[in-house]
Amino acid sequence: MNIYLDTNLWNAMCDQPVDPGELVALLADRNANLVFSLQTFHELCKTFRASTTKSFERGKKLFSYLQEFVHAGIPCAREIMELLAAEMWALKLGTSPVDAFLNEKDYAVVRQEVDKLANGGYDERTAKYLEERAALASKTRMDQARHLESHSDIKQNLRNVSRANLEKWLNYGMTTPDGVELLVAHIQRQFPEAPRPEVEAYAPELLALPANAASRGLVRADLYYNWRCAHRDSNPKDLLDDMYHVLESVHCEIYATGEAGQAEYAGLLLTAKTRVAIYDGKMSPDRWLEGLACAPSTTLRCV
Repeated sequence: MNIYLDTNLWNAMCDQPVDPGELVALLADRNANLVFSLQTFHELCKTFRASTTKSFERGKKLFSYLQEFVHAGIPCAREIMELLAAEMWALKLGTSPVDAFLNEKDYAVVRQEVDKLANGGYDERTAKYLEERAALASKTRMDQARHLESHSDIKQNLRNVSRANLEKWLNYGMTTPDGVELLVAHIQRQFPEAPRPEVEAYAPELLALPANAASRGLVRADLYYNWRCAHRDSNPKDLLDDMYHVLESVHCEIYATGEAGQAEYAGLLLTAKTRVAIYDGKMSPDRWLEGLACAPSTTLRCV
């Protein structure tokens, strides 16, 4: 069982503190692993951005904590666009299901970066990368709001979809030409050299296969992002980053978060294979995670 942790849970475990070695061993005895991702890495890097002594020390503390788990070899999920690429190649070559986690070579690179930040090595290159990501998220958010304001018919159609019918609408939306076009756009950004007719042929095939959780999740996330913006006139600035966390857990058995608000949408982006578990802070994180590893799937809070 692979349990993907949202960033807030890494913070909670660091603050308790939960002993990394004991937790890894405890979960291993129950055939379970904790999983982090490059999205986790990026989110923790943001701690350094305040450029104060307090934020610098907090960043070092968080990465020193993550470092112990990384050196214990817990899996690192591949980025969502890499998962999309892997699903494309698997379909094209007729191979077995994709490997959802970094290989040994790529993992070594991540381990090196974690070691560097654990020693306070937050540099200009990392800062620039975070600024670019933040700018892109802000632009996406504002562009979406402006697009809906200038297309009142689209906005009204989205508002006609009630919360009660949202899941049904998302399921249907993946099969429509608009849903396919959303995936075509993602594929072309990942493979700009690919001929569009070829991409248009592969996209509906990818969406038709339930095993392609990344492809289907990306489209569902786009549809949900549009729907939510139409109903609320804008989206929270951290919604994109939160959705990246959810999407990078698509090949794990559990997505675990301490943010109750994610219960509103996390389950809508994932397949039935991945359960959503909400940490309410009523027990220590390690005891809670142990309970997840021991509990049958039917007892998890699935949203």
